[in-house]
Amino acid sequence: MEKFKSTLRELRIEAGLTQDELADAIGVGRRTIITIENEEGANPSVGTVKRLLKYFEITFEELYPQD
Repeated sequence: MEKFKSTLRELRIEAGLTQDELADAIGVGRRTIITIENEEGANPSVGTVKRLLKYFEITFEELYPQD
C-alpha cells in the first residue's frame, strides 16, 4: 500500500493538481484523497480506484506497483 500512496501522490503532483483539484476531477471528497495519500491502512473503494485509473489513463498495475 505504501507504493500505491506514493504513486498516487507522484501522479497528482506531476499533473500539477492539488488534493482538492484531484478530488473534484474524479468526483470524491478532498478527505478521500488526503486519507489515501497520508493515512496508514487507508483502503480506497473500488469505485475510487477505477476513477483514478480512468483519470490518469493508467493500468491497475501502474497504480499498484508490485516491485
